[in-house]
Formats: sequence, C-alpha cells, structure tokens
Amino acid sequence: MCRNTALGTALPSAMLMILSITAIPASAQNQSPVVSNVMASQNPGTGQVTVTYDVSDAEGDQVTARLICSSNNGADFDLLPVSVSGNVNIAMAPGPGKQILWNAAADYPGRYWSQVVAKVVVSQGPSSSGEMVFVPAGNFTMGSTNFGECEYPIHTVYLDAFYIDKYEVTNAQFKAFIDAGGYTTQAYWSPAGWSWRFGRSEPAYWTSAGVNAGPGYPGFPVIGVSYYEAEAYAAFAGKRLPTEAEWEKGARGTDARTYPWGEAVDGGRANYYDSGDPYGPGGSTPVGFYDGTLYTNPPFQTIDSPSPFGAYDMAGNVAEWVRDWYNCNYYNSSPAANPPGPISGSERVVRGGMYNAPVSYMTSSKRNYVQVPHAQDTTIGFRCARSGP
Repeated sequence: MCRNTALGTALPSAMLMILSITAIPASAQNQSPVVSNVMASQNPGTGQVTVTYDVSDAEGDQVTARLICSSNNGADFDLLPVSVSGNVNIAMAPGPGKQILWNAAADYPGRYWSQVVAKVVVSQGPSSSGEMVFVPAGNFTMGSTNFGECEYPIHTVYLDAFYIDKYEVTNAQFKAFIDAGGYTTQAYWSPAGWSWRFGRSEPAYWTSAGVNAGPGYPGFPVIGVSYYEAEAYAAFAGKRLPTEAEWEKGARGTDARTYPWGEAVDGGRANYYDSGDPYGPGGSTPVGFYDGTLYTNPPFQTIDSPSPFGAYDMAGNVAEWVRDWYNCNYYNSSPAANPPGPISGSERVVRGGMYNAPVSYMTSSKRNYVQVPHAQDTTIGFRCARSGP
C-alpha cells in the first residue's frame, strides 16, 4: 500500500526537509511475513518521520523489521536510517499498529530532498544484529606518541553517546545476511558497493578450510569481507560501521589506556602472533574467547579482557573495518566533536590488530593499518555501531 503525503511546513535550515514521502512495503525473501498498511509522514516543524505499518505471519513467528529509504523516489535505496526507535531492529510478535520514529535530521543534518520513499523490510526470527554495549557521551583522549607518526598529536575528542557491538560479527550472523538475500538486496549497499558486488554471493574464503571461515565455524568472526560487504551487513542489521573515533573510545575508554584492559599484554589476553592460544598463530579464535575461562583442550587459561565498556576482541583476533577514509595527517585538523573522518580517500582504516600480527599492532590507538575498500583478507572482519542513547 502506498501513500503520498504533501508536506509544506518549512524547517530550520540546519534540519532535513521532506516535501513528500511515499511509503511502500516489502516482504522478506522467504515471503512468509507480510507487511501492509505502510504510511509515513513528517512530523510538522521537525526533522522527524513517523512510519506506521501492520505485519502478519502465517505461523505467528517472531519477526524483525528494518527501515530503509530512498532519496530519489525509489530508484536507489541510498538512505540508511540509524536514529530510529519503536518497532524496528528488535524481535517482536506480528500484529497491527507497528510504529517507527526516524530522526532524519540527526542522521542527515542540513540535507534536503523533494521526495523520500520509505520501505519497511520484515524477516522472520530475532534480529541478527548482535549484542551491543553502551558508550556514554563525553570526552576521551585519542592518539598516541608511542606507536607511529600517524597517531599524533594526542587530542581530546567529544563523542555523542553510541552503542558498539560487544563481539566481532560472526560467521553465523553473516550467514543470516546471506540467507536473507543480502547480496541481491540493493537497499543494503552503497552505490560503489552495489557495483562491486556484481556476481558475488558470499565473502572470500567462505568455503575454505583452515581459516575458520564460513557456516562450519559459526562462533568465529567472519573474514574475507570487503569494506562494502561490512557496510551492507551493518545496514541489514539496522546499524552502521563505527567511526574511527568511536572505535578507539570503545576500545580504550576515557583514561587513555594502551590496550583495552590496561597497560600490560600477554598471550592470555588476546590472539596475536605467537600468543600461544590453542588455535595457533594461523587462525582466529571464537569471539569472546578471552573471557577468563579455562580452556582444557589443550590447557589454556584466558584472562577476562573486555574494554572498559565491555566489548571483547578489540585487540587481536581479526582486524576491523571502520568507516573513515585514511589520511595520516587527519588528527592535525579533525573536528573536536564527533569527527567523521576525511571526506574522501583511496583506503579505509582498519583497527584492532590481528591473529598473525605482532603485539605492536594491538594498541587501541594503532591506525596505520589500512586497506582499499574492495580488499577481502583472511585477517579482516568488523563490528557494528549505532547512535544512542
């Protein structure tokens, strides 16, 4: 069901203005849940949009809804709402009268489109987005003088509150994206990513033995994903990739610690080259492996090693894509609040060290490991973020 709503209320110049909205339903790939009565309207005098819809399921299974939008009347679904609340990105019972509130002005400040198409996409089962930890608003110290010229000057950064995944995205979670038609649903992909993904249906190494990749290793971090694939999965999960500043604060907290847990590092705290973990120097460990549990096959004692906010594996295991383009000198001119990263570049930043790298790559401030967006490496995975609270 479609509805066009003409809106004539002018908004302050710093806020999004939508003259009209079209809302259209979309069922899941398996055609089981059915979306109907989708309607959307901009709340007068604000940059907020309310979307209402009904959803039914023949078996009464739990469903999860996501909101995606187009800025060009449905030609491309290029808008990925992050600042959303209500019946979205959570497991819920089917039924009538569902509602999503999207703070479009927060996600796209100062942007304007004459027409926006909002699409509600519903799938069966709980959200595959993964558990998250909360990082409150405030200042933290970013950078270092100890580990490379691209990490200084040390500077204070203010970040709004956000959430970051407690664990790296796993093979099992990424399989949910594949099974839901992630590689054939343009709405999840950036224009560059959609062009790149042509002919692809899974990450590199997905069926390769020996690198803990694919559905046979559900609890291990997904690898072989390009930046484009990580970005698309994040959109599928109702999230986004973290900025470089968000990632660093999520890893080191507000006391400028060198590693997520403090100042000392050893093989019981993280998976790095020659750390001695049971999986050896040539592979990843299951996410959250370093939780202080005694593993007995072979005997190996881990130390509980979360970040100050409770996120695991932010040092070692697999490196992680973040949203920023890379510029070695960016810290010299980056904004003091919510730095978005350079506006362009040829390589994206990858954070967090990896299982086959030395300890020097493990620090929370390390930023001189970069990759082109299409790279699919056995050492690179990712985790997601979303704005808070």
